[in-house]
Amino acid sequence: MSKTRLFTRLLLLLVSLFVLAPAAGYAHDMTDIARDRMAEGGFLNVMWTGAEHMLSGYDHLLFLLGVMFFLTRLRDIFLFVTAFTLGHTITLIFATFAGITANHYLIDAVIALTVAYKGFENLDGFKRWFGFNAPNLLAMVFIFGLIHGFGLSARLQAVTLADDPDLLGKILIFNLGVEVGQIIALMIMAVAIRSWQQVKAWPVISKGCNTALVIAGIALLIFQLDGYFTERQHRASPTFEVFTDIDQVMGRLVPPTDGTSASVADVEIMVRNRTNQRVEFLRTDRQGWFAFTGDSTASYQLSATDTSGYEIQSEVIMGTAAGAHIHDEGIHIPFYVYIAILMLLSSLITRRLETRPLSESGS
Repeated sequence: MSKTRLFTRLLLLLVSLFVLAPAAGYAHDMTDIARDRMAEGGFLNVMWTGAEHMLSGYDHLLFLLGVMFFLTRLRDIFLFVTAFTLGHTITLIFATFAGITANHYLIDAVIALTVAYKGFENLDGFKRWFGFNAPNLLAMVFIFGLIHGFGLSARLQAVTLADDPDLLGKILIFNLGVEVGQIIALMIMAVAIRSWQQVKAWPVISKGCNTALVIAGIALLIFQLDGYFTERQHRASPTFEVFTDIDQVMGRLVPPTDGTSASVADVEIMVRNRTNQRVEFLRTDRQGWFAFTGDSTASYQLSATDTSGYEIQSEVIMGTAAGAHIHDEGIHIPFYVYIAILMLLSSLITRRLETRPLSESGS
């Protein structure tokens, strides 16, 4: 394998990790821990939530990576980052304070498009494919900042109350945290990109990485649209709400939230003991309630089929409410820490390549 191809694959791996590391794309959701921090309302708690959200926002980071690719002067970096910051600050503050929101899957789908757009522009796609120059980059970065701010607002509204008397203060502190996270990410990106720009094979590496950005943006778009349509289907069907206490389970089928008249009465529920694979069947009462006694050391899978033929499922671990998160008491290292370490380590590799002649860096 040629050295050029090796370098390209290394950079592709680094970019891909932004997408693949957060399992199934859910790392960007506001966690119960984040909600607790926001509820406490402490300055550092709220600021840390904003910083962590930016650092775990792989779609935001991928877009910033695309913006940083061809910026070499500190003045240019400051100008474009300021435009992006101004854009997302405007929508973050006003959309959150006014309670303006939209489905988070659709917002993230648009953000995914901004990632693909930036990679496409970096590849000079507008000139090559359409025969004209790309729109003004500074203006587009500002517009995309507005879009990204809308996404931040949707997440922030998920952990704050509209009638919170400290809402405006929390928004401003959260945004400060976002900026801190952004600065940290940009510093690491700047070091890594600047190092790789010194390599003779940089044009090939750059092309490979921006192609990966386009692919990552399209993949994220598909993922978010799939989540949107799946969520719509769930809203049109009943859902399980389950409560457990040692070996007792009580639950109900909650009617759909989209206003349809799907019945939750006299619905058959299959209860499968996942430990010994035993199966029993229950039926809900007129209000959708059901109950059973289980093994306190077992886990169960509940499943039912609504009147439209859609299968509903829920997992039950005895002693834990269905859907509750089990927190690991061990040391948890967020995925973005691994990404930062890999990017910085990759810049060390370039020190051995900078002084090599072009013939050794080429294929």
